[in-house]
Amino acid sequence: MIEVAIALGVISFALLSVVALLPQGINSNRVSGEETRAVCILSAMEADLRNTHPAASNGVSRLFGFQLPYGTNASGGYVINPSLTPTTSLGAGFTTGLNDSELPVPLTPRPRYQASVIYTEIPPAGSTSSVKARLVVNWPPVSETTIAAVTDTAKTSGVVETIVSFPTP
Repeated sequence: MIEVAIALGVISFALLSVVALLPQGINSNRVSGEETRAVCILSAMEADLRNTHPAASNGVSRLFGFQLPYGTNASGGYVINPSLTPTTSLGAGFTTGLNDSELPVPLTPRPRYQASVIYTEIPPAGSTSSVKARLVVNWPPVSETTIAAVTDTAKTSGVVETIVSFPTP
């Protein structure tokens, strides 16, 4: 009888330990899923910026509506977008909300994700340097329009970002 009681005690201790770890496992799975979706959004953002022809889109990317790094000149050749400047705030054309289907929506009411492009280096006309940009996805979106707020993990549940380079046209 004593041996059975000890065995039940050991089994119950093991089961309680497993049950106590369950919420951590569920949370880890949720965070991993959100990060995976955010990385897929980053990939889509880069493809959108690289594959939208500036002459056909009025200088904004087709899917996200971001300012493109390049424009076209009068002869149809590519040039660095003359309206582009390195930015510290994320106004229209540089940030958007994304719904559960990962489609652009306004930042209010609060969507699931926020996607932003920050151009960090814009070479002067005639330069052979490339345009460099930070692509950032955070969740949930923040109402502030500064780069620091978008990447602040104290204000968001998560942030993923990448640096991309667009070669000289």
